[in-house]
Amino acid sequence: MIKLLLLAIVFWLIHMILKRYRANMNHKATATAQPETMVQCAHCRIHLPSSESIQDGERHYCSEAHRQAHHS
Repeated sequence: MIKLLLLAIVFWLIHMILKRYRANMNHKATATAQPETMVQCAHCRIHLPSSESIQDGERHYCSEAHRQAHHS
């Protein structure tokens, strides 16, 4: 009976260690997101992520208003 109890405890410990290891690996995978290229607004010179900018040719803008203001 003691051997069975010890075996159950060993399996439980292995299960908990593997569970913690998998959770840690998942956390590392989400924490290593790829950095995004930052660009500068051609009008006000603020830096913003490229995906949030409005591109007009080679120039980037932080808003449609700044894109229009730069052309006038």
